[in-house]
Amino acid sequence: MPDHHTGYRISVVDEDPLRARKEARELLAVLAEADSTARLDLPAPGGPTGAGDKGGPSAETVGVLLSAGSLVVGLVQTWLARVPQRTIVVKRPDGAVLHLTGKEAREDDTLIERFLADGDDEGTTAD
Repeated sequence: MPDHHTGYRISVVDEDPLRARKEARELLAVLAEADSTARLDLPAPGGPTGAGDKGGPSAETVGVLLSAGSLVVGLVQTWLARVPQRTIVVKRPDGAVLHLTGKEAREDDTLIERFLADGDDEGTTAD
């Protein structure tokens, strides 16, 4: 399977690698109903945890790759509301990145929707 993916990536960030993987699997189970192509994107074995977080806390980042970004917004919001202390990172195909905590998601329930919609400018429209 190729390593590159042109869809959306939602990463679960946690200092505990086992908890990050467990929560990413839970998120994948929720998202698989809306996007049958969704899959886990685990860090490379032996790779650095928290890559790119120089000076920050070391954290495991486990991702879920999916193709239908705008279709899964409600599912991500619902999942994130259950774990308000969780931080996720949403990356669009154009490379734009949104860091979001469960608390922020509760305060602004349209933040992910707006972020994903901004990356949906390639002739598609939302109903």
